Amino acid sequence: MLRLTSDGPVETAVPDRGYIAARGVIGRQILRLTRHLRTVNAERYLRPVERHLDIGCGDGYLLRRVRAAERIGLDRLLGDEVTDRLEFPDNHFDQVTMLAVIEHLTRPDALMAEIARVLKPGGRLVLTTPRREADALIRLYVRDIDSEHERYFTREDIERMAGERLRLIAHHSFVFGLNQCFCLTKPEP
Repeated sequence: MLRLTSDGPVETAVPDRGYIAARGVIGRQILRLTRHLRTVNAERYLRPVERHLDIGCGDGYLLRRVRAAERIGLDRLLGDEVTDRLEFPDNHFDQVTMLAVIEHLTRPDALMAEIARVLKPGGRLVLTTPRREADALIRLYVRDIDSEHERYFTREDIERMAGERLRLIAHHSFVFGLNQCFCLTKPEP
């Protein structure tokens, strides 16, 4: 777990060899660019808040840019196993982000339900995910993508998983339509 506060880092045990460093020369450059583009697109929907959770935080790139008093990141690089249970209380976070993560999950429906549980009413979930059409391009710089991506998602898939727990309030495409960004909110009671 990576934890940042307004006073600075509390825990910063980010591995030197992350998902970007493990790629080839071209892959490293493309992944740095796509990480930045995902972050910029997600930031359109983020607000200054008290508590922010970033699932799949990697090296903390987004967390270092977010305006929140407490910023928590989970990533398997940090030893976190994010499956279908989040070890946080109900209604704890003002916003949650998952950038290029949902396509890697075996049980995204269960995690979506958990995110809705830990979000405060009125809180936001912002996520990005590639479209199926991006697969051919991704294969050029990520050789083992079949072992990494479980599936691709459409707007309808995200809305179905959100159910009544979360409501889609914005959706747009970026990087020539090959990636998409979703902003969902937890309804007020």
